[in-house]
Amino acid sequence: MLVRKFPWLSASLLLIAYAIFSKLIITTSHLWSSIISAAILGVFLALMLMSPLTNSEKILTKWFRSDTIAFLSLLMLAAFASILLNWFKIFIPVIMVLCAEALVRIDLQTAEFSYFASLAVLIIVTWMGLGLGWVMAMYM
Repeated sequence: MLVRKFPWLSASLLLIAYAIFSKLIITTSHLWSSIISAAILGVFLALMLMSPLTNSEKILTKWFRSDTIAFLSLLMLAAFASILLNWFKIFIPVIMVLCAEALVRIDLQTAEFSYFASLAVLIIVTWMGLGLGWVMAMYM
């Protein structure tokens, strides 16, 4: 019998990251659309991390076959990097959430959780963090 150890530390980091992210979202002018977007973002990130690109080498070699496309891709990447650095305050919570969610996913994979159990854990912790951030913003 395999006893799986739940990654409490990384899950609590994800909970805190989403709570901070949610507390930031509460300050926006369109409250409900922001909360719904954050909840959908949490599910999307969980799904994205559950099935990463396995054939990325094929995609990249096909994409960078042309020098013009490679140059334009690097130009767009540089433009995105400048936007990210310009709006660093906005992207920090998003990067924090991505890193915390990736850490939980790695810990769940190491503990040999199934696909659906890992997905459920990621979504539940995400929504709990969003709810905790909402409660903190409203009552503290």
